[in-house]
Amino acid sequence: MRSIRTLAVASLLTASLSAFSAQAAVSQADTIPTEMRARTLPRQHLSGPRFGFTTFTGDVARLRQAIGKEAIMSQFGWQFETQMVSTRSGNQALMEWVVLVGGVEQDELNLSLSWLAGYRLPSGLEFGAGPNVSVRKDGWDDPTTSMVVAGGATLPFGDLYIPVNLAVAFAEGGPRITTLIGWIIGG
Repeated sequence: MRSIRTLAVASLLTASLSAFSAQAAVSQADTIPTEMRARTLPRQHLSGPRFGFTTFTGDVARLRQAIGKEAIMSQFGWQFETQMVSTRSGNQALMEWVVLVGGVEQDELNLSLSWLAGYRLPSGLEFGAGPNVSVRKDGWDDPTTSMVVAGGATLPFGDLYIPVNLAVAFAEGGPRITTLIGWIIGG
């Protein structure tokens, strides 16, 4: 009987706190300056091709050189970007997937997938971070994982937008530094 009473009191207390929290959230929304409030937009899907190169450092660079591979390799791929939230001032919260194929000029096939949560300022400056997984054609059963931190800018050229980004993937064996450029399709 005591546990039923305790459960009833806990339920009543939880309901009261939830109602108070909802009311506080509504009143707090009224205190946020208009230019800082998020606005409801149709989700924009800003995707497009990317190309560039990755430079290996540390132990990975030494291992690559020992087997006759360069410490730098080409990258070609596609970035899928969704604008999640936009403020009236032009700031944007982004979610991005970047799929790359690297090393084809060295008879390699390195596949890479990154998932980034990012933020773009009205000026076009952007930054993001997230996980990455990479596999080699001769190492499908041994993927490499890393944490990616990226920054760059999306520059307007008339009706065309050109993203230029630099990313550092922190992984065992040394960081990988990737530079990508491309263009945005959609809007």
